[in-house]
Amino acid sequence: MRILTYSFETVLHMDSAVSEHDFVLRCQPMSTFAQTVLDAQTVITPQTALSQQIDGFGNLLQIGRIESPHDVFSFVSTGMVVVDAADEHPELAHPIHKRPSAMTQPTAEMIAFARDVLRVIPNARPQAKAQALSHALHEKMSYTPGTTDVETAAADAFSQMSGVCQDYTHILIALLRAEGIPARYVNGLMVGEGATHAWVEFHDDVRWHGIDPTNDRAIDDTYIAISHGRDFTDCPIESGVFRGGARQEQLVSVIVGSEQ
Repeated sequence: MRILTYSFETVLHMDSAVSEHDFVLRCQPMSTFAQTVLDAQTVITPQTALSQQIDGFGNLLQIGRIESPHDVFSFVSTGMVVVDAADEHPELAHPIHKRPSAMTQPTAEMIAFARDVLRVIPNARPQAKAQALSHALHEKMSYTPGTTDVETAAADAFSQMSGVCQDYTHILIALLRAEGIPARYVNGLMVGEGATHAWVEFHDDVRWHGIDPTNDRAIDDTYIAISHGRDFTDCPIESGVFRGGARQEQLVSVIVGSEQ
């Protein structure tokens, strides 16, 4: 068990003013069996009122609208969370997490890769299979920022064998689902990262377990989960629409500290 403090800021710079800006944020963690939120705050600039909802995956949504023209939009999320990754209670997995999603459609090459990795452990439990696939992917992939973007699907990242944490996560989800193992995408934070992070949760027929293919390690008390879904498109930290043709530049800064 560990107490973590977090602060992350996202700033969107537009090259011209926009207005009628509707946005949805998933930037605050929720209390679960594995983590308890002690404090959480969000500050928006330009200042506007926020309403809260819970989406179909159980994520906290903060929804707002900025009517007036603006060329900068930012939000700062801060808080404190008690994390106990070992506290994994039994929980059912919805069948939706066994099916390919838009970003996790496997190719024949991906399925062949998974079968080749698992041929020596064909009857292993889901946890052993997830660890083997994560390790093989970590060994084969090259962590290369700038070679993919948020719209890159698992198949495209796998074909070039490079990408970032989102790509590692999408690929591992696709491989696990191809083996009949329910898997979901998690957006969150971790100690030592300067940006948001993504990892996988897989189900072993009893409960969910977290694994980080980018770093080839099990999720422990240095991770804070913020949102989850079938893939990235279900749980982005920020999304929105506005009136105007501005181009955007996004800057993200994350600090996660440990109190214990």
